[in-house]
Amino acid sequence: MQKVYQAICAVQQALSIEGIVKDRRNQQQGYSFRGIDDVYNALAPLLAKNSLCILPRYLSRTVSEKA
Repeated sequence: MQKVYQAICAVQQALSIEGIVKDRRNQQQGYSFRGIDDVYNALAPLLAKNSLCILPRYLSRTVSEKA
């Protein structure tokens, strides 16, 4: 388990140097943001380099129908 935490720290350290630019712009409210694709594109090579992966996990699921 210790190696996992070391790998996470390595990704965090690399990301703190490179960062993820907020280069997208919300036209209606006028603020800059970074999209989820920007985050994944920045993380993907760092995760691969450190042999980590992101696995989704559902804690609950709600389904509703709207008429």
